Amino acid sequence: MTEIWVPYGPVDVSFDIKQENLSHILEPRAQKIPQDELEIISDRVSEENIVLLSGTSGAQKFLEILLMRNKNLKKIIYPKSLGALARRKALEYSIDSVQLSVDSSIASESFEKGISAYLPLLASGKMLILSSAHYDPLFGLSSPASEIISLVPEMKKHLFTEFSGELPFIPEKAPASDYSISLFQSLTQIRAVELVEKAGVGIIGLSYGEIGSTHSKTVDIWTKNLSVPVQKSERVIFGCGGGENDRNLTDAFSRALFPVLINATLPDSDAKICMLAECGHGLGSEAFLRFVTGRLEPRSKIGGVEYVDGLEVLLSFQKMQRDLQINILTTLPRFYAAKFDLKTVGGAREAPLSLVQPGSRAKILVIPDASSTSFRA
Repeated sequence: MTEIWVPYGPVDVSFDIKQENLSHILEPRAQKIPQDELEIISDRVSEENIVLLSGTSGAQKFLEILLMRNKNLKKIIYPKSLGALARRKALEYSIDSVQLSVDSSIASESFEKGISAYLPLLASGKMLILSSAHYDPLFGLSSPASEIISLVPEMKKHLFTEFSGELPFIPEKAPASDYSISLFQSLTQIRAVELVEKAGVGIIGLSYGEIGSTHSKTVDIWTKNLSVPVQKSERVIFGCGGGENDRNLTDAFSRALFPVLINATLPDSDAKICMLAECGHGLGSEAFLRFVTGRLEPRSKIGGVEYVDGLEVLLSFQKMQRDLQINILTTLPRFYAAKFDLKTVGGAREAPLSLVQPGSRAKILVIPDASSTSFRA
């Protein structure tokens, strides 16, 4: 027996696979960036305002280093979802904090008005954007630019409408990401720190500088430092990374399921994959909520569906589910699973038996953390 541990919500869970049923364990051998290197980069930061776009453990760690070492920082700007963290840190270090709100008064006007029209705070001095990269079906790999765009419904809708026909995208080729970054070229006062993290390891990559070049370096770190050889299989068990990566169903699909479907699953009606995801915060998006409650059915008329948060994830899932014709099993509650045509297993320890019958010689491919795995041909 081989015991395998995978991140699951705030903890790790384990299961056993008989040696004759184990194909490969795909796990990147990434190294954590030493504390002194994080401090060196922190000391290069000269901006007075920080836009906090991630609450991951790595983002919190680097924010702490910044606040401890950089006395120039005067203000934390944050989206609503990170309000508690930002306000707590601002109070601890006696600096200001302010929520980054969208100017909805121009929502019906031209998209060409740009970021600073929708988010006026971004035009009020030198800004440092702090974000942590993750897979995203519309943007390939999230960037500081795409995270800002996603805060503005009209702008996200524009990019979805423009590029939804080719979902889901890969990190190296995502036109919506390139378009997002181009919108920041004129905002020379904005720079970014972009992190690459791995569960159980920490920060394995960090880039600081202009948004475009920073993201280019991040994609390079992602595709090299988290690289594993592609192994196509009819039987796959994978984890979603825990923490921010499987806090809800939308994130679990977006950050972990699609990389597995694109790279590791054989398109076959007899193929099976098992997703280990906690999803303790429920569905996670308006699109998933409407779909589960019967108020959204994008399969019938994609062209006529109004964009709502998470629709790119739902469409990507339905497209791949249809094209690959595979069976997806999960540890999710039966109510959620049934709505997405998934089959349930009782827990992680039951996952191997759900994929192979006793006595079978079928091989199972294991990906402990699909949210931080880059597949190479």
